[in-house]
Amino acid sequence: MTLLKQLILLIVALFIFLFAGTVYLNAENSRAFISEQLATIAQDAATSLGMQLSPLILDKNNQVFVERTVDAVFDSGYYRSIQIHDMEGRSLIAKQAGTQVNNVPDWFIRLFPIETPVGEALMTTGWQQAGVVKIAANPGIAYASLWASSMNALYWFLGASLLTLCVGLLVLHYVLRPLRDVEMQALAICNREYPDPAKLPWTLDLRSVVQAMNRMTQKVKEMFAEQAASIERMRAEAYLDTLTGLANRRYFDLHVKQLMEADEPLARGALLFLEISHLKEINDQKGFRVVDQLLVETGALIKTLLLEHADSEAFAARMSGNTFAVFMAGVEQEKARQMGNTLAHRLSTLFERGLTPYSDVGHLGMAMFHGQKINKWLSEVDLALRTAQGEGPNAMHFFAPEELAGHGALSASQWKAVLLEALNAQRVELYTQLVQDCDAQLIHREVFLRLRDESGEQIPAGLFVPMAKRHGLIQEFDRVVIDLCLKELAKDADLHLAINLFPASISHPEFVAWIRQKLAAQPALGQQLCFELPETEAVNQLDDLHAFIDELAVFGVKFGLDNFGRGFSSFSYLSALRVQYLKVDGSFSKDVDQNREHQFFMDAMVKIAHGLDLQVIAKSVETKAEQETLLSLRVDGLQGFGIAGTELWKTAPSL
Repeated sequence: MTLLKQLILLIVALFIFLFAGTVYLNAENSRAFISEQLATIAQDAATSLGMQLSPLILDKNNQVFVERTVDAVFDSGYYRSIQIHDMEGRSLIAKQAGTQVNNVPDWFIRLFPIETPVGEALMTTGWQQAGVVKIAANPGIAYASLWASSMNALYWFLGASLLTLCVGLLVLHYVLRPLRDVEMQALAICNREYPDPAKLPWTLDLRSVVQAMNRMTQKVKEMFAEQAASIERMRAEAYLDTLTGLANRRYFDLHVKQLMEADEPLARGALLFLEISHLKEINDQKGFRVVDQLLVETGALIKTLLLEHADSEAFAARMSGNTFAVFMAGVEQEKARQMGNTLAHRLSTLFERGLTPYSDVGHLGMAMFHGQKINKWLSEVDLALRTAQGEGPNAMHFFAPEELAGHGALSASQWKAVLLEALNAQRVELYTQLVQDCDAQLIHREVFLRLRDESGEQIPAGLFVPMAKRHGLIQEFDRVVIDLCLKELAKDADLHLAINLFPASISHPEFVAWIRQKLAAQPALGQQLCFELPETEAVNQLDDLHAFIDELAVFGVKFGLDNFGRGFSSFSYLSALRVQYLKVDGSFSKDVDQNREHQFFMDAMVKIAHGLDLQVIAKSVETKAEQETLLSLRVDGLQGFGIAGTELWKTAPSL
C-alpha cells in the first residue's frame, strides 16, 4: 500500500474516532441536561397541579372538575403518568400512557437511556393533608430532541470532515510529490538511467530524503562511469595502438584466430598488409615527431576507407612500426581488390601533403581466404607485399591463388540468383546450439540460418550473408527465420529461442512493424523469444536499436548483444540500452583458464554487467578448464562446443 493511501486511511480513521467521540459526548451531555429538565418539569407540574386541586380534592361535588383538570394536563402529551393518592395510599385518580418515540432508532434509545423523573407534591386543605399528586414526564419528546441534535452534529461534522479531507489530500499531493520523484529516480536507476537531480521540497524531512537520493544517483552514475572507464583503459592498453588508435598485433592475432575457428568459421575474407617505406630515413632526417604524424595519418586513411565500406565486417591493426593490416570478413574478391586499389591510390596524398619527403610512400599486398591455414594465408599476403615492392611506388599486388571453385567462384549477379532461388524454394535450415546457466539448466537455444543450393550442397553463412547484405535481401532472410521460429514456439510453451538479427533490418520501419504485427497476433510468444544483434554494428545505430526495443519490449521479448567486446566502443551506452544480456566474444573465452588478461577482462565485464542488472554469457567454451574458470568469474551462462554442439533443428519444407 502506498504512503498516500496509508495517510488517507489514517486521516479517515482519525476523523471517525473524533466524530464518534464528539457525537457521543455531545449526546451524553444533552441527555444529562434533558434529564434535569424533565425532572424540573415534572416537579413544577406536580406542584402546580397540587396547589390547584388541593381545595377541591376532598369535596365529592367537585370530583368531576378534578378529573377534567387532570385529563387536560395529561392529554397535553408531556407526561407519561399522573397519579393522585389519599393519605392512606388509596388511588383517587390514575392516568398512565406508554412511551411513544417517533423516528428515533431503537439502538439510539438503548445507547442513551433517559430516566423518567417523578415530581411529587402534597395537597392540603387548610391544615389538613388531603393527598399526594405524582407526575412522571414523558421521555419521547426528549428522545426526539436528543436525536435531532445528534443528527445535526453528524451532518455538520461530516461536512467539515469532507472539506478537511479534500484540503488534506490536496496538501498531501504537493507534499508527497518529492517522494514520487524519488521513486521515479529509483526506477530509472533500475532501468540503468541516471536522471537529473529532483527538485528539493520545502518540507525539511523530505528535503533530506531527496538530497540523499540525488547524491546516491550521482554517485552511482560516477561509479559506473569510473568502472567503465577503467576497463576501457585496460582494454585499450592491452589491445589498442595508442599512436594511431587502431588495434595492435595482439588484438589482430586473437580475433583473426577466433573468426577462423568460431562456431561459424570464416568462409570468405581478405587480408591486406600495408608497409610504409623509408621510415628510418625520415626519422633520421626529420625526427620521430614527423614519423609519428605520418603513421597517424596513414591510420586515418585506413579508418576512412573502412567507414566508406561499413557494410563489410572489417578491422585494421598496426602490426609493427611501419606495417598495418586490414582484415575483411565476408568480402568478395572484386570488392577486396577495389578497396586495396583505393587505399594504394590515396597513399600519394601523404606525399602531396608534405607528410613524407618520398613519393614512394608505401606498398600493399592482399590475398583472399580460400580455406587455407592462417600461417599460409599470412605467407601469401607477405609474398604479395614483397611483390608489390618490386612493382614500383605505391603499388598494390593481389595474390592470385589457384582458380576458386564452388560457391567461392560465383559472381555477384550469380549470387543474387542463388539467394533468390533458395528463398523461393524454401531451402532453409535452422540449426540451434544450447545455452546453459551455471547450474546446467537451459536458458535458450540460439538459432543459426543455413541455406542449400539446387544440388543440395550447404552454403556457408560466411558466403551468403555478405552477398545478402549487398543485394538487400537481409530482411527477407530475417523474416523467414522469425516466421519459422514463431510457428515452433506456438507448439511448445517451454521452448525459448534466441534469433540473431541483422542490424540493417531493424532500421527499416516496415520490418519492425511486421514483427510487431506477428507478435500482436500471438502476444504470449514474446515471453519465449530473444533477439540478438552484434555489438560492433549495433553501436553504430543506437537510435534504431532503442526504437526497436521500445516497440517489442511490451510483448516481453528479451534482447541481447552478441560478440560483445570485439570492438573498442565505450561501455557507457549500456546504461541507457534496455538489453537483458551480453554474449561476450569467444576470443575472450579461448584459453581463459591460462590467459590472465582474458580473466581480468571477463571479471571486469561481469562486474559492470551485474551492476547494470545484465546477464553475461560466455561464448565458444570448449574445454572443462575454460568452463570452470568462467564459472569462478561469475558468468551467468555458457555456450560452445564444450557445452553442446550445433545441431540441425528444423527445415522449412517440414514446417
